[in-house]
Amino acid sequence: MKIFTYSEKETKILGKMIGSFVQKQGINVIALYGEMGTGKTVLTKGIASAFGIEEKDIASSSFVIVSHYPEANFYHIDLYRLDNVKEEDIDLWEYFELGTCVIEWAQSINELPENALKITIDLVDETTRVFEMEI
Repeated sequence: MKIFTYSEKETKILGKMIGSFVQKQGINVIALYGEMGTGKTVLTKGIASAFGIEEKDIASSSFVIVSHYPEANFYHIDLYRLDNVKEEDIDLWEYFELGTCVIEWAQSINELPENALKITIDLVDETTRVFEMEI
């Protein structure tokens, strides 16, 4: 499925809808793929808002690999600085079992859980994004 957004606000709204969907479906992992500046963190803010996490609390955490929001059992994982993550490097599977995980730069992971929601984000122009989703 492909969805277009035409502003940061629309991307956050889409994220909130995705957050509500994954909660209802019992999906624990949302893997985000896309180049720098495509809106991965903006989408994550929207997803987190569905879990009651305030937008200001979600940041592009390029120097922090895992941010945990215990009140919602929510993990924001940013793999920007890592290439080809191996299980022995960081046990992401442990996080996958502990709560809901949104992974930015998921292309660094070789394997995801079977029911992970994969979202590829492409930049169309300065304000337009296309989101391609698959489970």
